[in-house]
Amino acid sequence: MESTLPQIMQVFDKYYDAGKAVFGELSKKIKSKKALELEDQLFFLRLFLLVLDRAHFKEKKRVDLAFGPFKELYKNLRKVQHIHMIQEGFDLHFGGNKGLYADYGKVISGDKKRIYTHVYEIILSIPPQDWENLYHDVSQYSRGMSVLTINTAITQIINEEIDFFYFDAKTRLDPQTIHEIFKGLKKVTFLEKIRLNIGLNTIFTPLVHEQIMVLESEMVTWHKNQLLLQHLGNYLGNKEKVSKKYHSVLTQVQKMHKDLTQKIEDRCRQLFINMLH
Repeated sequence: MESTLPQIMQVFDKYYDAGKAVFGELSKKIKSKKALELEDQLFFLRLFLLVLDRAHFKEKKRVDLAFGPFKELYKNLRKVQHIHMIQEGFDLHFGGNKGLYADYGKVISGDKKRIYTHVYEIILSIPPQDWENLYHDVSQYSRGMSVLTINTAITQIINEEIDFFYFDAKTRLDPQTIHEIFKGLKKVTFLEKIRLNIGLNTIFTPLVHEQIMVLESEMVTWHKNQLLLQHLGNYLGNKEKVSKKYHSVLTQVQKMHKDLTQKIEDRCRQLFINMLH
């Protein structure tokens, strides 16, 4: 059986090198754009290890440990993404009247500073050797892999995501489910890229991938709204008396949330029909 080591390490190298380079830049100064890039790279590296985990079903603990030094960083980079989205939501809904809501703007800025400081501390705590160890482990676990083995592992993961989609296509989508679907679609997209890079055809048609891209884009808009709604709700919930100036904005955000959720539900059902048949 033909080994896929050169091809599979080639696709890993692309994201590993990009992630390591951005990590180096962030060790000098935290920037939103670079932090979001690193979160994306780590998402792929974690998913790549999940594929190897399925292929090495007898060595799951060893494969899982390879990403261990980066788990806390990945978790907190997601917080960077969230506060970035909240800031964008604030800019969108409060617009030119942000001066009237300076108190809330300061809270967002304070949360952002706290999150960024913590991420920076985590980055400084990760030695370069952890990156070298990760590469060494992946190289070892990938050795001798066949196209059939990788194909089977990827197919198993994608089928699990499809089963989840099928279950939730029957029900109303709550925020947590939409979040899980978003992560699932991101997994599918990256897994399909791995398949292409090792010479396999994609599982889904170009039409399905186009629908996934549209849905993912709309889900990003939904997430900005959802996170702002949660953050603003917590802020106002801690006040003894809510100023009237917030009522109209909160109503606007809630209405947008309802409309976006319905739009997401409609697109999900249509996409899942195409994915399942």
